[in-house]
Amino acid sequence: MSSKHKMTIQEVADEAQVSKTTVSFFLNGKREKMSASTWNRIAAVVEKYDYRPSTTARLMTAKHSCLLGVLIGDITHHFSNRLVKGIAQVCRTGGYQILIGTSDYDEDAERLHIDRMIDMHVDGLILQPNGNPQESIEKLKRAGIPVVCIDSNPEGLPLWVVTNNYQATFDVISSCVDQGYEQVIMFSATPRVLTSRQERYQGCLDALAQKNIPCHVHIIDTQTPTEDILAAVNAHDLTPRTLIFVPNCWLLPNVFTALKPLHGLVPHKLGILGFDNDDWADLTVPTVSTIVQPAFQEGATAAALLIDHIRGRFDTPPKTTLSCEAVWRGSTGRV
Repeated sequence: MSSKHKMTIQEVADEAQVSKTTVSFFLNGKREKMSASTWNRIAAVVEKYDYRPSTTARLMTAKHSCLLGVLIGDITHHFSNRLVKGIAQVCRTGGYQILIGTSDYDEDAERLHIDRMIDMHVDGLILQPNGNPQESIEKLKRAGIPVVCIDSNPEGLPLWVVTNNYQATFDVISSCVDQGYEQVIMFSATPRVLTSRQERYQGCLDALAQKNIPCHVHIIDTQTPTEDILAAVNAHDLTPRTLIFVPNCWLLPNVFTALKPLHGLVPHKLGILGFDNDDWADLTVPTVSTIVQPAFQEGATAAALLIDHIRGRFDTPPKTTLSCEAVWRGSTGRV
């Protein structure tokens, strides 16, 4: 037999002179189903040809795959890195492996990944949803696959783990105003993509409205040139003490770099406040104040909730809101 030929279970059975069912018992470790001589005969054939059963075929017939899907917007983000680490730790302890997909915040890509994970027979899915995920949620429901949403909690979904984005932003922005900031310039990604973005955006606006402080909003993305960001800041009168707020971790380095010509104004005339990215924020000059989500805990809690649900346990609350923490650094003059 050619070394390039991928042996089938039927060929193993034929050479060992047993049935396919007996080979299947061998592959699943059911020694009690056969005699020692039969076991040894199958083992010799498996070793001779280095036979490996088809993973896909086994998943299709197994009651549980012990695979969990994880679908997030962008794996390169600092927040996402810690989130996945939390998920992986709990899954490893619980005997699950994870399949990770990234949607790049594109709804078509999200649907494609979900279709593939259904085909892979994942036991459950942890999802950072884009926009309105109801179609995808319904498809997973029909497939009998439970889903836990993270970072965003679209209306009507029973299982989710999020952070208090709105309240944390409201409280920290209010605190900044109390420290003497007289206006805010906010650089945000498109808020409608994620409920977490909407909550931070609205939390900032509401805190400033309550204190009658002006807010100038600029919607940007990673493709926005740094010179355009700097020009947007310089278009405003910076005589009042001004806070630059960037509620998206992946935009914060771009905005910080764009503001380099104005770093001499930091923190006495110009403050900078971001979200997450706390490792990076500790290494910049000046260091950058951030609102930090407990991303590792969020991922770990989501994984525990999903595994509990799969196993019919109720140890983890179905809806959990974790608290963010303000980390004050040099960019706001509070270290």
